[in-house]
Amino acid sequence: MSNNNNTYERTDMIDPPLKVRGSLFVRENIRAVTVDVFGHLSTKSSVSTSKLKVSGDCTIGGNCKANQVNNLGSLRVQNIQADNLRSSGYMSVAENAAAGTFYAEGAVNIKRLNADSSIEIRLGNRSTVEVMRAGGDIIVKPSSKLINALMHPFRKLTCTIIEGTNITLYRTTADLVCGEEIIVGPGCTIGEIRYSKSLTVDLKSQVDRTVFLNQ
Repeated sequence: MSNNNNTYERTDMIDPPLKVRGSLFVRENIRAVTVDVFGHLSTKSSVSTSKLKVSGDCTIGGNCKANQVNNLGSLRVQNIQADNLRSSGYMSVAENAAAGTFYAEGAVNIKRLNADSSIEIRLGNRSTVEVMRAGGDIIVKPSSKLINALMHPFRKLTCTIIEGTNITLYRTTADLVCGEEIIVGPGCTIGEIRYSKSLTVDLKSQVDRTVFLNQ
């Protein structure tokens, strides 16, 4: 289903695929097999779909639940839950982002990010995640894209708490980092690190306090 009008008032539940080529405003909840946004989609309610792909601009005032999310443009949402969540543009989550695996290359602004498996953030611009937790690996590295390399002075991640199993950080500022094996690369400023197996800190980073946890 596609729409090129400036506004659209939904009167029924959407079950077939929803394709947005122009500008679409939806007041009610969206339920669709897939949601594909090439233009602009704005809803004050929630979105439930198997796959959400954003190549343009998408604003969701409520919750988003999907098996797979692939953001190539700009995605703003209150809460989001997905098995596989990928973003190569800009992503803003006002409250909670929950995923099986999370990958981002670009910029993110998330209040709380939780992943059952892993989190990987390739910094392309200034990013913020207040609380970041993963059941497995957490990797924060510079973006491999040339255009993002030009943004080097702005490529930073700011967090309050980071918790994972194996953690690798680059240009990250955090109050507390907890994990088993932790590698702190260049450009980091960490208040406290708690680790249970190993810790490596680059000479170009600052760590105020380290605590070894006996298991």
